[in-house]
Amino acid sequence: MADYLTGVEPAFLRAELEERTGTPDIILSERRHLQITQLSFFKAQEKLLNSYLQNLNGLSLPSFSCCDTADALMLARIEMSKIWLIGSVALNEVPAAFYPLDLSSSRSVLRIQGPRAHDLLARLCAVDFRDDTRNFHGASIHHCAVHIHKLESGFDIYMPRSFGESLTDFIIDISRQYHVQMA
Repeated sequence: MADYLTGVEPAFLRAELEERTGTPDIILSERRHLQITQLSFFKAQEKLLNSYLQNLNGLSLPSFSCCDTADALMLARIEMSKIWLIGSVALNEVPAAFYPLDLSSSRSVLRIQGPRAHDLLARLCAVDFRDDTRNFHGASIHHCAVHIHKLESGFDIYMPRSFGESLTDFIIDISRQYHVQMA
């Protein structure tokens, strides 16, 4: 993928954070160059999809709002009949029966880490991230639909690139109550 200006980067360049010493409460960074492929399917195609996923990387269709990882590929079930395959390389020969759609250039991904990451997310959206049975949530931040992947060390927010700059500005403003650092 070519090096491109993302929706998150201008907000990072514009933010003027006060200088602080010590360990930051929040670390904001951007994940770049991800390949995001959306597959859609009908209930009758689930067996065929599971077979494709098993051959692809040994993955199986996860429950709704969950994801599974194998090697460098993550599979997230964003709706009952839609999944995202997320990785660092493009997938070859995705069956047309699953209506593949490349979302890579339409999403920005903001990573939020640090000891106060849960506190920040509690201020941004109304999702209880303490539920360990779900780890890939559809939510809304500042009236914009996003998907949030709960990590061991924080969160990845998948946002529409067209709203990336304004959402990142909003998240930076909310995070100013903590000791925030941008990586």
